[in-house]
Amino acid sequence: MSVNSFILLILLVVAGLQSAWAEVMVIHYPRASAKADSHVDYMHELLHEALVFFPNRYRLMPSQAQMQQGRAVHEMKNGTGEVDLLWTMSTDEREKNLIAIKIPLDKGLLCWRIPLVTTGNKHLFKSVKALHDMEHISAGQEQDWPDVKILESNGLPVATANSYEALFGMLEGGRFDYFPRSILEIWKEYDVHANRDLFINEEIALHYPTAYYFFVTPSKRQFAEDLNNGLEMLIQNGQFEKIFLKYHQASITKARLKHRTVLELQNPYLNPANMPLHRAELWLKP
Repeated sequence: MSVNSFILLILLVVAGLQSAWAEVMVIHYPRASAKADSHVDYMHELLHEALVFFPNRYRLMPSQAQMQQGRAVHEMKNGTGEVDLLWTMSTDEREKNLIAIKIPLDKGLLCWRIPLVTTGNKHLFKSVKALHDMEHISAGQEQDWPDVKILESNGLPVATANSYEALFGMLEGGRFDYFPRSILEIWKEYDVHANRDLFINEEIALHYPTAYYFFVTPSKRQFAEDLNNGLEMLIQNGQFEKIFLKYHQASITKARLKHRTVLELQNPYLNPANMPLHRAELWLKP
């Protein structure tokens, strides 16, 4: 164990002892609106293991109402108490208004996107070799996702919906041509919507730099510090990697990214200088 790891462990032990006499703080996260959130089990296990170092200090609970990203960010920014914790893609604006725990929960893989299409469009991208070949092919996204602006800023047309679940029906109904989904999400989503006429495209992948973090409302700074320290301990003892691969190794293998045409997009809404790119252990290139 390195000196820094040992010091962090001592601090966590002291914090854990203090928490035994502290009042339990309830931390609310958004109640999912999706039929099956492909991230929720992974996030809950990470949170549980990270907060083991602070026994009886925190209790996690979903918000009373279902909540989309845009509203959750608004509630956290304004300190309403409705939501304290959110896991989502980062933007410079979100980092300005909320506390970003700068440990990429996706190890950088959320930015690798595969098109979900209808079976009639399974070869829609067969002749696509460059980004300009996509100018007349429309993507679908939820209206408050950062991906909307990213895609549009790269010249790609986007149709939006006011809810995540509506996108699958819109895709099947031909309202747009493809639904770009992360390699960590698409397989479970395909299974959950097996009753629909959908197909996972095998020809291309979109890639743009981003990071997927835990965000904490500014009024819960001690929780943010404890969560950060707990995650750092999981990284140090190897648990973070073990949990990550438990949930995502199969999806990474299925994606077969080396056999796809990869189209690189720019992300003008997140400054790479603010990302922990110097920490190679936090990232994975499939």
